[in-house]
Amino acid sequence: MKLSRVRVGAVAGSLILGTLALSGGGASAKAITQVTFAYDFPGPDFELVPLVVAQHRGYFARAGLHVKIVFPPNTSTTTQMLSVGTADIGMLTTSDMVIAVGAGAPVLSVANYSMHNNWGLFALPGTSLSASTLKSTLKGKRIFSYGDTWTESMLPFILRYAGLTTSQVKIVTDPTGYDLTFLLSHRVDFSTNTNNYELPGWAGSGKSGHLSELLGTKAGAPDVPIWTYAVTRAYANAHGATVKAFLSAVKKATVWAAANPAAAAGEFDMTYPKSGYSDAYNKLGWSLTVPILTNSSGQYFTQTSAQWTSLARALKGIKLITKVAAPSTYYTNKYQP
Repeated sequence: MKLSRVRVGAVAGSLILGTLALSGGGASAKAITQVTFAYDFPGPDFELVPLVVAQHRGYFARAGLHVKIVFPPNTSTTTQMLSVGTADIGMLTTSDMVIAVGAGAPVLSVANYSMHNNWGLFALPGTSLSASTLKSTLKGKRIFSYGDTWTESMLPFILRYAGLTTSQVKIVTDPTGYDLTFLLSHRVDFSTNTNNYELPGWAGSGKSGHLSELLGTKAGAPDVPIWTYAVTRAYANAHGATVKAFLSAVKKATVWAAANPAAAAGEFDMTYPKSGYSDAYNKLGWSLTVPILTNSSGQYFTQTSAQWTSLARALKGIKLITKVAAPSTYYTNKYQP
Protein backbone atom coordinates (compact mmCIF):
# COMPACT_ATOMS: atom_id res chain seq x y z
CA MET A 1 0.00 0.00 0.00
CA LYS A 2 1.03 3.63 0.24
CA LEU A 3 3.49 2.88 3.04
CA SER A 4 5.80 0.91 0.80
CA ARG A 5 4.62 1.77 -2.67
CA VAL A 6 7.23 2.17 -5.43
CA ARG A 7 7.01 5.32 -7.49
CA VAL A 8 5.41 5.20 -10.94
CA GLY A 9 8.40 7.24 -12.12
CA ALA A 10 11.62 8.47 -10.58
CA VAL A 11 11.07 10.92 -7.74
CA ALA A 12 13.36 13.91 -7.89
CA GLY A 13 16.09 13.57 -5.29
CA SER A 14 15.47 17.06 -4.02
CA LEU A 15 11.98 16.04 -2.93
CA ILE A 16 12.95 13.00 -0.92
CA LEU A 17 14.37 14.96 1.98
CA GLY A 18 13.14 18.31 0.81
CA THR A 19 10.53 20.72 2.05
CA LEU A 20 7.85 22.91 0.58
CA ALA A 21 6.60 26.02 2.31
CA LEU A 22 2.83 26.38 2.11
CA SER A 23 1.30 29.67 3.09
CA GLY A 24 -0.71 31.35 0.32
CA GLY A 25 -1.49 34.98 -0.35
CA GLY A 26 -3.86 37.34 1.39
CA ALA A 27 -2.59 36.92 4.92
CA SER A 28 -3.83 39.44 7.43
CA ALA A 29 -1.60 41.69 9.51
CA LYS A 30 -1.75 39.31 12.50
CA ALA A 31 1.32 37.31 13.44
CA ILE A 32 2.02 34.26 11.31
CA THR A 33 2.52 30.95 13.13
CA GLN A 34 5.07 28.55 11.67
CA VAL A 35 3.99 24.90 11.43
CA THR A 36 6.07 21.98 10.20
CA PHE A 37 4.03 19.11 8.79
CA ALA A 38 5.64 15.68 8.34
CA TYR A 39 4.14 13.46 5.67
CA ASP A 40 4.06 9.68 6.07
CA PHE A 41 5.99 8.88 2.89
CA PRO A 42 9.41 9.96 1.57
CA GLY A 43 7.90 11.91 -1.31
CA PRO A 44 4.65 13.64 -2.31
CA ASP A 45 1.57 11.90 -3.68
CA PHE A 46 -2.08 12.82 -4.20
CA GLU A 47 -3.07 12.35 -0.54
CA LEU A 48 -1.33 15.69 0.02
CA VAL A 49 -4.07 17.36 -2.04
CA PRO A 50 -5.85 18.91 0.99
CA LEU A 51 -2.66 20.65 2.16
CA VAL A 52 -1.83 21.85 -1.34
CA VAL A 53 -5.34 23.24 -1.75
CA ALA A 54 -5.12 24.90 1.67
CA GLN A 55 -2.13 26.80 0.32
CA HIS A 56 -3.47 27.63 -3.13
CA ARG A 57 -6.88 28.70 -1.84
CA GLY A 58 -5.43 30.76 1.01
CA TYR A 59 -6.94 28.74 3.86
CA PHE A 60 -3.63 28.50 5.71
CA ALA A 61 -2.91 32.19 5.26
CA ARG A 62 -6.32 33.25 6.52
CA ALA A 63 -5.81 30.98 9.54
CA GLY A 64 -2.55 32.82 10.28
CA LEU A 65 -0.36 29.82 9.44
CA HIS A 66 2.79 29.27 7.41
CA VAL A 67 2.98 25.51 6.83
CA LYS A 68 6.14 23.75 5.73
CA ILE A 69 5.86 20.16 4.52
CA VAL A 70 8.79 17.85 5.21
CA PHE A 71 9.24 14.33 3.89
CA PRO A 72 10.74 11.60 6.09
CA PRO A 73 13.67 9.52 4.85
CA ASN A 74 11.56 6.37 5.21
CA THR A 75 8.06 5.32 6.19
CA SER A 76 8.97 4.62 9.81
CA THR A 77 10.27 8.07 10.72
CA THR A 78 7.24 10.37 11.01
CA THR A 79 6.44 9.28 14.56
CA GLN A 80 10.05 9.93 15.56
CA MET A 81 9.97 13.38 13.93
CA LEU A 82 6.90 14.29 15.99
CA SER A 83 8.35 12.82 19.17
CA VAL A 84 11.62 14.76 18.99
CA GLY A 85 10.02 17.98 17.80
CA THR A 86 11.42 18.22 14.26
CA ALA A 87 7.78 18.25 13.09
CA ASP A 88 4.70 19.70 14.76
CA ILE A 89 1.86 17.86 13.00
CA GLY A 90 2.09 14.71 10.92
CA MET A 91 0.24 12.05 9.01
CA LEU A 92 0.30 8.46 10.24
CA THR A 93 -1.61 5.27 9.63
CA THR A 94 -3.96 4.40 12.46
CA SER A 95 -2.19 1.05 12.90
CA ASP A 96 1.17 2.77 13.31
CA MET A 97 -0.46 5.14 15.79
CA VAL A 98 -1.71 2.28 17.95
CA ILE A 99 1.66 0.53 17.85
CA ALA A 100 3.54 3.75 18.64
CA VAL A 101 1.31 4.49 21.63
CA GLY A 102 1.79 0.92 22.84
CA ALA A 103 5.54 1.46 22.66
CA GLY A 104 5.28 4.61 24.75
CA ALA A 105 5.48 7.27 22.02
CA PRO A 106 3.70 10.47 23.13
CA VAL A 107 1.64 10.79 19.92
CA LEU A 108 -2.05 11.59 19.75
CA SER A 109 -4.47 11.49 16.82
CA VAL A 110 -6.40 14.75 16.43
CA ALA A 111 -8.45 13.93 13.31
CA ASN A 112 -9.09 11.14 10.87
CA TYR A 113 -7.76 11.79 7.38
CA SER A 114 -9.87 9.00 5.91
CA MET A 115 -12.95 7.42 7.46
CA HIS A 116 -13.16 3.98 5.86
CA ASN A 117 -11.03 0.91 5.22
CA ASN A 118 -10.49 0.68 1.45
CA TRP A 119 -7.76 -1.98 1.67
CA GLY A 120 -8.32 -5.26 -0.09
CA LEU A 121 -7.22 -8.09 -2.36
CA PHE A 122 -6.68 -7.70 -6.11
CA ALA A 123 -6.19 -10.16 -8.96
CA LEU A 124 -5.68 -10.00 -12.69
CA PRO A 125 -8.74 -9.56 -14.91
CA GLY A 126 -10.78 -12.72 -15.29
CA THR A 127 -9.90 -14.08 -11.85
CA SER A 128 -12.94 -14.79 -9.70
CA LEU A 129 -12.64 -12.98 -6.38
CA SER A 130 -15.66 -13.00 -4.10
CA ALA A 131 -16.27 -13.44 -0.38
CA SER A 132 -18.48 -16.50 -0.89
CA THR A 133 -15.77 -18.57 -2.59
CA LEU A 134 -12.74 -17.18 -0.80
CA LYS A 135 -11.48 -20.45 0.66
CA SER A 136 -11.17 -22.25 -2.67
CA THR A 137 -9.87 -19.09 -4.33
CA LEU A 138 -7.02 -18.43 -1.91
CA LYS A 139 -5.99 -21.89 -0.70
CA GLY A 140 -2.45 -22.68 -1.80
CA LYS A 141 -2.09 -19.38 -3.64
CA ARG A 142 0.56 -16.64 -3.40
CA ILE A 143 -0.46 -13.33 -1.80
CA PHE A 144 1.75 -10.26 -1.98
CA SER A 145 2.36 -8.14 1.14
CA TYR A 146 4.54 -5.11 1.75
CA GLY A 147 4.94 -6.29 5.34
CA ASP A 148 3.41 -3.04 6.62
CA THR A 149 1.40 -3.05 9.82
CA TRP A 150 -1.89 -2.41 8.02
CA THR A 151 -1.58 -5.50 5.83
CA GLU A 152 -0.33 -7.54 8.76
CA SER A 153 -3.39 -6.53 10.77
CA MET A 154 -6.00 -6.90 8.00
CA LEU A 155 -4.91 -10.08 6.19
CA PRO A 156 -5.63 -12.33 9.21
CA PHE A 157 -9.28 -11.22 9.07
CA ILE A 158 -9.47 -12.28 5.42
CA LEU A 159 -7.89 -15.66 6.09
CA ARG A 160 -10.10 -16.30 9.10
CA TYR A 161 -13.17 -15.42 7.05
CA ALA A 162 -12.03 -17.91 4.41
CA GLY A 163 -11.36 -20.57 7.03
CA LEU A 164 -7.67 -20.65 6.20
CA THR A 165 -4.43 -20.36 8.16
CA THR A 166 -1.20 -18.71 7.06
CA SER A 167 0.25 -22.18 6.42
CA GLN A 168 -2.42 -22.78 3.78
CA VAL A 169 -1.38 -19.81 1.64
CA LYS A 170 1.97 -18.40 0.56
CA ILE A 171 2.51 -14.82 1.69
CA VAL A 172 5.20 -13.18 -0.42
CA THR A 173 6.59 -10.21 1.52
CA ASP A 174 8.72 -7.51 -0.10
CA PRO A 175 8.81 -4.07 1.60
CA THR A 176 10.68 -2.54 -1.35
CA GLY A 177 8.78 -4.29 -4.13
CA TYR A 178 5.76 -3.15 -6.11
CA ASP A 179 2.70 -5.32 -5.84
CA LEU A 180 1.49 -4.73 -9.40
CA THR A 181 4.87 -5.74 -10.80
CA PHE A 182 4.63 -8.98 -8.88
CA LEU A 183 1.05 -9.50 -10.07
CA LEU A 184 1.75 -8.71 -13.73
CA SER A 185 4.78 -11.00 -13.79
CA HIS A 186 2.73 -13.82 -12.19
CA ARG A 187 5.06 -13.97 -9.21
CA VAL A 188 1.96 -13.77 -7.03
CA ASP A 189 -1.69 -14.63 -7.59
CA PHE A 190 -3.11 -11.79 -5.48
CA SER A 191 -1.88 -8.37 -4.43
CA THR A 192 -2.87 -6.36 -1.37
CA ASN A 193 -3.28 -2.58 -1.37
CA THR A 194 -5.77 0.23 -0.92
CA ASN A 195 -7.90 0.75 -4.02
CA ASN A 196 -7.13 4.46 -4.34
CA TYR A 197 -3.52 3.48 -5.10
CA GLU A 198 -3.96 0.09 -6.76
CA LEU A 199 -6.52 1.04 -9.39
CA PRO A 200 -4.66 4.13 -10.70
CA GLY A 201 -1.52 2.00 -10.88
CA TRP A 202 -3.36 -0.57 -12.97
CA ALA A 203 -4.88 2.11 -15.19
CA GLY A 204 -1.39 3.43 -15.89
CA SER A 205 0.02 0.01 -16.70
CA GLY A 206 -1.49 0.02 -20.19
CA LYS A 207 -3.10 -3.38 -19.64
CA SER A 208 -6.67 -4.01 -20.75
CA GLY A 209 -9.55 -5.11 -18.58
CA HIS A 210 -10.40 -4.41 -14.96
CA LEU A 211 -8.64 -5.77 -11.91
CA SER A 212 -10.66 -8.16 -9.80
CA GLU A 213 -11.16 -6.53 -6.41
CA LEU A 214 -12.41 -7.65 -3.00
CA LEU A 215 -12.34 -5.07 -0.22
CA GLY A 216 -11.40 -6.48 3.15
CA THR A 217 -14.56 -5.12 4.71
CA LYS A 218 -16.53 -7.56 2.54
CA ALA A 219 -14.65 -10.45 4.08
CA GLY A 220 -14.44 -9.80 7.80
CA ALA A 221 -12.01 -6.87 8.12
CA PRO A 222 -13.22 -3.94 10.26
CA ASP A 223 -14.29 -0.75 8.52
CA VAL A 224 -11.91 1.56 10.37
CA PRO A 225 -9.98 4.60 9.12
CA ILE A 226 -6.50 4.02 7.72
CA TRP A 227 -4.85 7.48 7.95
CA THR A 228 -4.88 10.12 10.64
CA TYR A 229 -3.48 13.56 11.52
CA ALA A 230 -1.30 13.36 14.63
CA VAL A 231 0.63 15.51 17.11
CA THR A 232 2.35 14.92 20.41
CA ARG A 233 0.41 15.56 23.60
CA ALA A 234 2.96 18.16 24.62
CA TYR A 235 2.52 20.09 21.36
CA ALA A 236 -1.27 19.93 21.62
CA ASN A 237 -1.21 21.18 25.20
CA ALA A 238 1.13 24.06 24.37
CA HIS A 239 -0.27 24.96 20.93
CA GLY A 240 -3.90 23.89 20.96
CA ALA A 241 -5.04 26.98 19.05
CA THR A 242 -2.51 26.24 16.30
CA VAL A 243 -3.69 22.64 15.99
CA LYS A 244 -7.27 23.81 15.73
CA ALA A 245 -6.40 26.47 13.15
CA PHE A 246 -4.51 23.89 11.08
CA LEU A 247 -7.40 21.42 11.14
CA SER A 248 -9.89 24.17 10.32
CA ALA A 249 -7.90 25.22 7.26
CA VAL A 250 -7.32 21.66 6.10
CA LYS A 251 -10.98 20.76 6.57
CA LYS A 252 -12.07 23.67 4.38
CA ALA A 253 -9.52 22.61 1.79
CA THR A 254 -10.65 18.99 1.95
CA VAL A 255 -14.28 19.96 1.40
CA TRP A 256 -13.29 22.09 -1.59
CA ALA A 257 -11.04 19.38 -3.02
CA ALA A 258 -13.77 16.77 -2.65
CA ALA A 259 -16.20 18.99 -4.55
CA ASN A 260 -13.63 19.87 -7.24
CA PRO A 261 -11.51 16.70 -7.60
CA ALA A 262 -10.01 17.36 -11.03
CA ALA A 263 -9.02 20.94 -10.18
CA ALA A 264 -7.62 19.86 -6.82
CA ALA A 265 -5.47 17.15 -8.41
CA GLY A 266 -4.31 19.72 -10.94
CA GLU A 267 -3.10 21.98 -8.13
CA PHE A 268 -1.10 19.04 -6.75
CA ASP A 269 0.46 18.57 -10.21
CA MET A 270 1.50 22.23 -10.33
CA THR A 271 2.96 22.13 -6.82
CA TYR A 272 4.89 18.88 -7.32
CA PRO A 273 5.64 18.66 -11.07
CA LYS A 274 8.48 16.20 -10.42
CA SER A 275 6.55 13.87 -8.12
CA GLY A 276 6.92 11.02 -10.60
CA TYR A 277 3.17 10.63 -11.05
CA SER A 278 1.10 11.44 -14.10
CA ASP A 279 -1.82 13.84 -14.09
CA ALA A 280 -4.15 10.93 -14.92
CA TYR A 281 -2.81 8.91 -11.98
CA ASN A 282 -3.28 11.79 -9.56
CA LYS A 283 -6.78 12.60 -10.75
CA LEU A 284 -7.98 9.02 -10.55
CA GLY A 285 -6.26 8.44 -7.21
CA TRP A 286 -7.78 11.54 -5.65
CA SER A 287 -11.23 10.79 -7.06
CA LEU A 288 -11.05 7.34 -5.43
CA THR A 289 -9.93 8.94 -2.16
CA VAL A 290 -12.88 11.34 -1.96
CA PRO A 291 -15.51 8.69 -1.06
CA ILE A 292 -13.53 7.54 1.99
CA LEU A 293 -13.06 11.03 3.46
CA THR A 294 -16.43 11.16 5.24
CA ASN A 295 -18.27 8.81 7.56
CA SER A 296 -21.79 7.48 7.08
CA SER A 297 -23.15 10.78 8.40
CA GLY A 298 -21.15 12.83 5.90
CA GLN A 299 -18.73 14.12 8.56
CA TYR A 300 -15.04 14.79 8.00
CA PHE A 301 -12.30 14.14 10.57
CA THR A 302 -14.49 12.91 13.48
CA GLN A 303 -13.04 9.99 15.42
CA THR A 304 -14.83 7.46 17.62
CA SER A 305 -13.81 5.27 20.51
CA ALA A 306 -15.19 2.27 18.63
CA GLN A 307 -12.80 2.70 15.70
CA TRP A 308 -9.73 2.81 17.92
CA THR A 309 -10.85 -0.06 20.15
CA SER A 310 -11.66 -2.24 17.11
CA LEU A 311 -8.27 -1.61 15.57
CA ALA A 312 -6.35 -2.06 18.82
CA ARG A 313 -8.09 -5.39 19.43
CA ALA A 314 -7.16 -6.49 15.92
CA LEU A 315 -3.51 -5.61 16.49
CA LYS A 316 -3.49 -7.37 19.87
CA GLY A 317 -5.04 -10.42 18.25
CA ILE A 318 -2.05 -10.78 15.95
CA LYS A 319 0.40 -9.87 18.71
CA LEU A 320 1.55 -6.53 17.29
CA ILE A 321 0.64 -4.99 20.64
CA THR A 322 0.20 -6.57 24.06
CA LYS A 323 -2.50 -4.34 25.51
CA VAL A 324 -5.61 -2.55 24.27
CA ALA A 325 -5.46 0.88 25.89
CA ALA A 326 -8.37 3.17 26.67
CA PRO A 327 -9.54 4.95 23.49
CA SER A 328 -8.59 8.34 24.92
CA THR A 329 -4.99 7.12 24.90
CA TYR A 330 -5.08 7.17 21.11
CA TYR A 331 -7.20 10.15 20.14
CA THR A 332 -9.05 13.35 20.90
CA ASN A 333 -11.61 15.39 18.95
CA LYS A 334 -10.91 18.42 21.13
CA TYR A 335 -9.08 20.41 18.45
CA GLN A 336 -11.43 19.83 15.55
CA PRO A 337 -13.15 22.87 14.03
